[in-house]
Amino acid sequence: MTRLRLAAAGDNCIDRFLTRKIARVGGNGLNVAVNFALAGHGSAYFGAVGDDADGRWTRAELKARGVDVDHLEIRPEPTAYTDIAHTPEGDRRFLFEEFGASGAYFPSDEAVETLGTMQHLHLGLLHGSETLVASPAGGGMTISVDCAVNPLPVPVDVAFGSVGEDLAAALSERDRLLAIGHRLVIVTRGADGAIASDGQSSWSVAGKPIRPVDTTGAGDSFIAGFIACWKETGDVAAALDAGTERAAETCMTLGGFAQDGRAL
Repeated sequence: MTRLRLAAAGDNCIDRFLTRKIARVGGNGLNVAVNFALAGHGSAYFGAVGDDADGRWTRAELKARGVDVDHLEIRPEPTAYTDIAHTPEGDRRFLFEEFGASGAYFPSDEAVETLGTMQHLHLGLLHGSETLVASPAGGGMTISVDCAVNPLPVPVDVAFGSVGEDLAAALSERDRLLAIGHRLVIVTRGADGAIASDGQSSWSVAGKPIRPVDTTGAGDSFIAGFIACWKETGDVAAALDAGTERAAETCMTLGGFAQDGRAL
């Protein structure tokens, strides 16, 4: 396996699972960075936390999984958090989001310079992302975006969408994202897998037959698995399989990656 230099920029938060009375470190950008590292690649995270206990916890979890935190900023706002509830059937509901330090973040000039050395950058929720895409940092790497959290109005190399299991809705979202000009579009369909298109060729993958513990972070894990395989092989079908496999693994734990968590 080729060890890649991968980065993720954008949101992090403390996922507070109220029904299960436990909290875990998460967020789209952070989960993607962690899963890059868990796949054996060089991974750097660009984001911000507060000068508080949750911020120190977030930094420790990233470092423990081998993620470069040299550009994790400490800001005066509190560390972001998300309140999540589960129904008796296990369905997830987002109740409240405080974006805090993460919502106020944008990479410094030094961070942008470092980003320019990466082979791939994934953008989670990051206000002003279009400026970053248009900067010199976007010239020497490929870029992906999660359109479910970041409706980026300018095209990038890989765009991820998510609309649930309905095939007609997934095809409509695929076409919408292609019309923006994204070069490769992937739309995940929950338990029914994912579809992909570059406007000329199309691909699909079935979901894994599992009984999920929790689906939080599954899409983030899919993105990391897909990008790592796609960057190494250029094979979209293989990357869909890799993303689906990593997402299924994440569904067997609470949150975006395995961790001890903290009681609420």
